[in-house]
Amino acid sequence: MSEAKPQDGSTVKGYRELSFGEIGKMNQFKDLSRQFINLLREHVNDVQRTPHDWEAVEWIKQAEFDMKRACMAACRAVARPDDDC
Repeated sequence: MSEAKPQDGSTVKGYRELSFGEIGKMNQFKDLSRQFINLLREHVNDVQRTPHDWEAVEWIKQAEFDMKRACMAACRAVARPDDDC
C-alpha cells in the first residue's frame, strides 16, 4: 500500500479537521491492517499449489479484502465524514 499525503481536513470536502489523537488512531488502524495483510501474503507463499490448497488461497484473498474493508470502516468511524460522502 502506498502512503497517502497527510491532510489537514480543510482540503478534503466532506471531512472535518482531525485532532492529532484521531490521526494517530487512524494510523494505528492502518498499520495493523498492513501487518495483517502482510502476514496473509506470507502465508499464501507457504501454501502449496495443489487443487485442495487453492481453496485456502481463495480464503486468504477474502480475508485480505475483508481486512481492507474493516480498516476503511474503522477510519470512517474516526473521521466521521458527512453523510453524503
